[in-house]
Amino acid sequence: MLDDASAPTVIARLERLLSQADLPPSVRAQAEDLRSRLSGGVRIFVLGPKNVGKSQICGAMLGQFEAQSQTAGSAGVCFTHSLHEGAAPLEDLHIQSLSVPLLESIALVDMETPDDADAFAHSVARAIAVADIVLWCTETFGPDETELWKNAPDYLKDHSFLVLTKADIPAAKGLLSERIGALQTIASEEFHSFFPTSTHHIRSMLNDGIDINGEALAASGVKALCEAVSRLAASGRHADLDRALLLLERHGVEDQTAALAAEKSHVKDQTPSKLNSYEGALDLIVAATPALTPARAGPDLADHVLRACSTLVEDLVELAAEQTQCDEAFETWRNDLYDASDKVVLMSLENDMRSAADAATVVLQIKHDLQDRIAC
Repeated sequence: MLDDASAPTVIARLERLLSQADLPPSVRAQAEDLRSRLSGGVRIFVLGPKNVGKSQICGAMLGQFEAQSQTAGSAGVCFTHSLHEGAAPLEDLHIQSLSVPLLESIALVDMETPDDADAFAHSVARAIAVADIVLWCTETFGPDETELWKNAPDYLKDHSFLVLTKADIPAAKGLLSERIGALQTIASEEFHSFFPTSTHHIRSMLNDGIDINGEALAASGVKALCEAVSRLAASGRHADLDRALLLLERHGVEDQTAALAAEKSHVKDQTPSKLNSYEGALDLIVAATPALTPARAGPDLADHVLRACSTLVEDLVELAAEQTQCDEAFETWRNDLYDASDKVVLMSLENDMRSAADAATVVLQIKHDLQDRIAC
């Protein structure tokens, strides 16, 4: 796979391929599709029933709730980066360009939810026909939603997320654990992953002109969702780059494979070894230990420990994500970290002493595993 920095070079080579007058129609179609995908970003659609908080999820991900708007009659809003010139994935979307880092590699589409059930079904069908990733936002994922989602192809299901919105509401009623348990069962069969979220405090902070820090974003569940989306989008973008290079090499368009490979090799040469990554992760845990074990108890002890655990695990995930040279054992460890991050996010939503103790236990397990790996 190639780094995203190679995308402009690949797009330019695709343009040269498409300029050939005698290009076979099937090859032209492939080249045009790849050019569009690499120019416009990975297509992520936010779907779900009316009033479940889809736009709030988009606003929290973008950090700009005031950006939510669309013209009358449009099928939804397509948020793109100002660097992108590719067309929207559906022709009747209202396009908004924002200079948001998340949008540098994706196009985020907040689909309108029609009041009519048949119109909603048609809207979902249109979206899943062109989406690379779907964020299905829900409060219950009832039978009607199940019926609509069953039509999604297996590939899309394996690259989509079930998002519980407004998690603060069932949490206040003592129903969050039950709700999460039910949706996790569904997600394990129908989606790539499951994320509970609560954007109420994020929106209040933004409306009050308060900058959103990492702790607040992590506590909302949106940070973990954004990171998972970014990882999956990066994987899809790399796959598109590889497909484009194969197409270009097959048709002999200015073969720059050696130069691109050298660029890739240079990136790898700058990557720390697996052992250094393990030791660096252990150093992070050791440095965070005082925050995980405060000297004095207090009414905010659970919140303190959960925030410290959440921040630490997110730092560990970021460290592991930077590693590109890895074997099966390292990949297993990295995936375990992703799972641990998801667990700590769930525990943070509960915000009680039992959850704090469970989160600290997760961190302790990571520490012991690292010590065993370094010793091997």
